[in-house]
Amino acid sequence: MRAALAVNPRTEARDALAKIAGFFLFVSLAMAAVVPHSFQEVEAATFVATTLICLVLVRRDDWLDRVILAFFAATAVTAAYIWVGYTNGAPRAASNQTLFVYIIAPFMWIIMSTTLMQYVGLERTTKWLIWFTWAAVASVAAFFFLFLTFGEGAVSFLVSEANVNVSDGYAGATMLVYGSLIFLSGALYAQPMIVRSPIARIVLPGLVFLAALTSGRSALMIAIPIGFLTGAVLRRRSKLSGEGDSARSVLLPTILLGVVSLIIMVAIDYLLVSVDLVVLIERLWEELTSAGGSERTEQAAALWEGFLDSYGMGVGHGVGVPYIRNMLFPWRYEVMPLATLLRVGLFGFIAYAAVYFMYGQQFLKRWRARDLRGEDIYMIGGLVPSLLATATNPYIESFVFQWMYFLPVMAIAVRPVTGNADTAANA
Repeated sequence: MRAALAVNPRTEARDALAKIAGFFLFVSLAMAAVVPHSFQEVEAATFVATTLICLVLVRRDDWLDRVILAFFAATAVTAAYIWVGYTNGAPRAASNQTLFVYIIAPFMWIIMSTTLMQYVGLERTTKWLIWFTWAAVASVAAFFFLFLTFGEGAVSFLVSEANVNVSDGYAGATMLVYGSLIFLSGALYAQPMIVRSPIARIVLPGLVFLAALTSGRSALMIAIPIGFLTGAVLRRRSKLSGEGDSARSVLLPTILLGVVSLIIMVAIDYLLVSVDLVVLIERLWEELTSAGGSERTEQAAALWEGFLDSYGMGVGHGVGVPYIRNMLFPWRYEVMPLATLLRVGLFGFIAYAAVYFMYGQQFLKRWRARDLRGEDIYMIGGLVPSLLATATNPYIESFVFQWMYFLPVMAIAVRPVTGNADTAANA
């Protein structure tokens, strides 16, 4: 009895801290998913505070140990190629950015993602992401309404250079939430049955579909079919749950949501704005066949030539090629796979990708054992289009978007802390 009483204060303190961590993790993930880069000072302070709390709470885990080992290998590569870049004339600003983007930020998201899995749990985290999907599509609708009704000033608090282009059957807007929607839409279409309400299961993917049409971004548009195909392939070997969601086909709800989406789109076309599906498809096809447009094609050719000129060894972080895409930061490019090869060479690229090789191995192991949860399929449904999007957008180099690349990795195998997941989840 006395021993139990002696333990209780520490246990109660940890439970209280877990509740606080649950709140901060919810807020951090909400800001990263729904309003990325809109409130940078607040976001930075929240992320730092959340990481510090998580460092106190996080417990050792076999999967975390393996991921951290891969992270240390990638950190060694980063440190070495920061020095190589510096000797090749890279500016100090490039070294500072690289230090944060490639070392500090990934570590923070690994720790936060691990704490999420240990104290909140995968199921609850997935519910949060569904809530954030509703909020994300609502923010798109609000952005268009405010901009078209009251002008740029009404949405300047969300993005510094706000713009909406609705003309000649095309729709597009400068909203950073479209980056988050690449993950959220792919995940939702991979596992729509994870939405418990039958009505919401049709309405939410339909709204996501419409948000993709308004984005003008091919990476978001193709995230939907990629997510659907990923889920269709994987669900056959997933573990049955109490609701039997993995036993059901996603074909019927997908057809239904497609019909609903088209009906809503026709209504919007008639009542509000002129959006021509044919024009959108033609633009999407043009971007796909041109590998992201002429700028990215030229950029890719220059990066590949630079990689070959380095004999596959890399030229260092902060060193660019004659083709300049970003005048403010001339060493930054959108075609991330080739930019990475240029910077750190083939072996450095493999070191960076090691954590995803580990994730793939773990995922395939569970897939062969028919041990996949619905949430696992949801996570990989978002991760696959997010990784593919790095071919045309540098999302992985933005701290606020790195949750898309590290949360699924930690979710696949981090074990929850017994007795604490519900405590934090209910915070």
